[in-house]
Amino acid sequence: MKKRIYTVITLILLVVAVRLFARSTELVEDYYANIIFKIIAPPLSRLTGILPFSVAEILVVLLVLWLSIDLLTSLVRRHRRQPDEKISTLYTFITMAALVYLAFMGLWGLNYYRMEFAQIAGLDTGNISIQELYALGDSLVEEANQLRAGLKEDGDGVMTLTNRQEVFKEAVTGYDMLARRYPQLEGEYGRPKGLFLSRAISYTGLYGFYVPFTGEANINTAIPEAMLPFSTCHEMAHQRGIAREGEANFVAYLSCVMNPRAEFQYSGTLMALTYVLNAINGRDGQQSQGLIKRLSPGVIRDLQDIRMHAEKHRGPISRISNRINDIYLRSNSQTTGVQGYSDIVKLLAAHRRNESARQAE
Repeated sequence: MKKRIYTVITLILLVVAVRLFARSTELVEDYYANIIFKIIAPPLSRLTGILPFSVAEILVVLLVLWLSIDLLTSLVRRHRRQPDEKISTLYTFITMAALVYLAFMGLWGLNYYRMEFAQIAGLDTGNISIQELYALGDSLVEEANQLRAGLKEDGDGVMTLTNRQEVFKEAVTGYDMLARRYPQLEGEYGRPKGLFLSRAISYTGLYGFYVPFTGEANINTAIPEAMLPFSTCHEMAHQRGIAREGEANFVAYLSCVMNPRAEFQYSGTLMALTYVLNAINGRDGQQSQGLIKRLSPGVIRDLQDIRMHAEKHRGPISRISNRINDIYLRSNSQTTGVQGYSDIVKLLAAHRRNESARQAE
């Protein structure tokens, strides 16, 4: 019993030490994000990347089965448990929870506490005016219309990818280009993986997820094809240590527009546009409607397809999933929870400022 007590105390002290370390943004950025994480994550990702299927997906399914069986067993035995057995169960739970937490933080979770990407990229995200937002939306509308004109369509006039199977391979090209500007994104990682249970996962409202324990960027391949390149690049941003959701969206956008494939450029532009339109609509509905009216019929059809997909899969499961995701993000110092995905707007506006200033020089 003493050995178990010492183990629990040691683990708790380690958890406290990690929490204290996480309070120093500079230490996390300099020693964890740019050294320790770079030593651990790429090899782990390449190792699991040898397999053509998602190891994380299998682990999640096994975990759900195990928890279900354990819950049923506990309900059957709840009246027959002895006091010593209850204490032993408590020790086991604390030990496992601490080990999982330490592994999560060590493998990836500390990236939530690194420097903000705006600081890394030298972007000033303060005081974004409605005029700047509108100018940003205006340029994105023009770019989306131009890019959409040269893309393939299905029988319903909705954008379709030339080769859906090549998306995961081609996504790496954009990151290779982006890493030249931001060395923090350098590294050789395993390719993203499509999820076998993508159709079922659509009912959770998830377009993909990154699992630190396997280093895999897992993609829901049942989403509209206009979203697939952007969603793939979003999970790849997590894989490269960009933990905050709004920042992962922004990095995904940059990697998409730097990709030589027009399909990637369009996907990144379209998804960035949706966030910007929502932001403008929250401040001036008339201006957002004015931008929407300027969208080409093809872009409108793609946006309608995305909306229909979301509505088709919206329900109790997606609401529960969204709530769990919100709690998870808030527990990792993301105070706005799932609303943090829209932080891409500030980064896009600041990026546009920088690009305009660079062109004026």
